[in-house]
Amino acid sequence: MSQKRFARVGDILPTVLKSIGLGQRLKEQEILAIWAQVVGEEIAARTQPLRVDRGVLHVRVDHSAWLHELHFMEQEILKKLKEKAPDIELNRIRFGTSK
Repeated sequence: MSQKRFARVGDILPTVLKSIGLGQRLKEQEILAIWAQVVGEEIAARTQPLRVDRGVLHVRVDHSAWLHELHFMEQEILKKLKEKAPDIELNRIRFGTSK
């Protein structure tokens, strides 16, 4: 008689997600979740992280003046995001207005 062995879902879930291509997507969602913590309240109130696509974080900005300011802050924000989420491939941030 064979003995059945059960595994805990938490132990096998990362492997399953990776095998179906969702592991990276879940990691990318982490960036969206930590955005406000990284940029602070003032910037978070004027922006909305939308998605990560091929290493590019797309962020909606509510005003063109902020768009220009954030463009100058891109490398600093990128560095902080990478420090908080080092497993995520992130190469740049693309800011755009909601128009």
